[in-house]
Amino acid sequence: MKKALIFGFVWAQDGFVRLFTHSVHTHKVLLGPGIEPFRWLLGRWRAWRTFELAARRVPAYRAFLAERGALAKLSFRGRLAEAFATIPEMDKDSYIKRWSIPERSLGGTLPRHGVVVDESSGSSGTPTSWVRGKDERLATRQLLQVGFARTANSLRKQPFVLNAFSLGAWATGMNVSTSLTEVTMMKSIGPDRNKIIATMKEFGTGFTYIILSYPPFLKALFEDDRIDWSEYDIVAAFGGEGISENMRGHILRYAHSAFGSYGASDLEINVAIETDYTVELRRAIASDRRLAARITRQEEYGVLPMVFQFNPYDYLIETNSAGELVVTIVRKQNINPRIRYNIHDRGHVMRLREVTPILRELGHQNVIGQQFLDLPLLFHYGRSDLSVDYNGAVVAPDALRDVIYGDPDLLEAVENHRLISYEDDNGHRQLHIALQLTEAATAREALDHQRYREHVVRELRRMNGDFHNAILTAPDGTLPTIAFYGFRAGPFEGDGAKLKNEYVWHLPAGGLANWNVDLSHVTAR
Repeated sequence: MKKALIFGFVWAQDGFVRLFTHSVHTHKVLLGPGIEPFRWLLGRWRAWRTFELAARRVPAYRAFLAERGALAKLSFRGRLAEAFATIPEMDKDSYIKRWSIPERSLGGTLPRHGVVVDESSGSSGTPTSWVRGKDERLATRQLLQVGFARTANSLRKQPFVLNAFSLGAWATGMNVSTSLTEVTMMKSIGPDRNKIIATMKEFGTGFTYIILSYPPFLKALFEDDRIDWSEYDIVAAFGGEGISENMRGHILRYAHSAFGSYGASDLEINVAIETDYTVELRRAIASDRRLAARITRQEEYGVLPMVFQFNPYDYLIETNSAGELVVTIVRKQNINPRIRYNIHDRGHVMRLREVTPILRELGHQNVIGQQFLDLPLLFHYGRSDLSVDYNGAVVAPDALRDVIYGDPDLLEAVENHRLISYEDDNGHRQLHIALQLTEAATAREALDHQRYREHVVRELRRMNGDFHNAILTAPDGTLPTIAFYGFRAGPFEGDGAKLKNEYVWHLPAGGLANWNVDLSHVTAR
């Protein structure tokens, strides 16, 4: 009876919220302070309600649960969190690739109207199509507009959004275009430096240009000297991958603010956002090892996490035993429900009531003072399936990124980086660290390669104790190698052909034979 009453309330408030939040202004009410426990609890009940709905009405999900003997879990006794954690995880391989899109849809069929199809980038394989209905697109639009409204209201000049995410069927570029058109002036250009610079010159300095794109593109854009960036008022927003705080500082030489967003085409864009509070918290974590040890897994993963805030009313985010994020989109309106979907990202969640006492104890009042939203925190350490194993240590491309961005000369000179894991002729796994120079750095030949090879490996060892020990205990002939390559040379010869950068290669025996890879520079123990 208690469960029936609760679910009755959940269904009733769901209908009320849909009516109440049709306006971006009223939607802000659900993000207001003081109702954090209500959002947290209600989000979990909504997640269970959506699970039960999917188990009954989605053919693929019912088959998925039956294979794992989980249909009996449609009812529960005891704590909701414990019951929910027993539901099998799904991911792209175990669920998405095995059933067709209609089979994964509510009622086993796609609606005839109001459906938009977009694609993932295919960075880990073949691009995948994702279908999104009217209600879920409305929810995404409202969240983007709420975030945009706060930025726009703080500007002195009229905002002009330049959407430099990849266009076409790609999820981020498409959703940004459709979500913000009705609330601002926008030009969807795509990642084209020439057109962005031409547009800014044409429209002049009377606007605040809000430039949205991937971090590597923003870096390359602001380093283009065909425009005097100091004459323009710029806000930078990024997605697709994380940045170091040094990289943020580099961007802030050209823009007066720079914030990121976390999402995935598998789920939704803008699942979580950076705020003034999370940026200040991340800087505190970077400078205070005591704080890092209390609230992060930085030492375990060897990388400074990105820190976001998310709305638990819309997303239930868990961490499994492997340290991976498991995400449930709790809205019942989604055409293709994702229940306990493993995106294969490393991360964990903390509520502010857990973090604030630690900040106060360690003297970080400046961080507490930046708090605006009482939303929980998402700590994100990068993809778990885009790391390499080396002699028992896990090495992440995000850690290599932080080393590169942590040095001003490397930040300016390096275009891209890649961890290459491969087998040698004796069947040993080897690790090669490849660094691609920019066109300008390739032409200048001014970088001291030997000095920076040693610097990069030394910093990786300092940041990642497991990697340091792995080098100390590595068998002879298996020490990591590191080399710089000219622009679009060696293993970077085909760069630019894909939507996103590739940061990890796992190659079989002989996999390096087709590439001009420099293996002469072996790190010292």
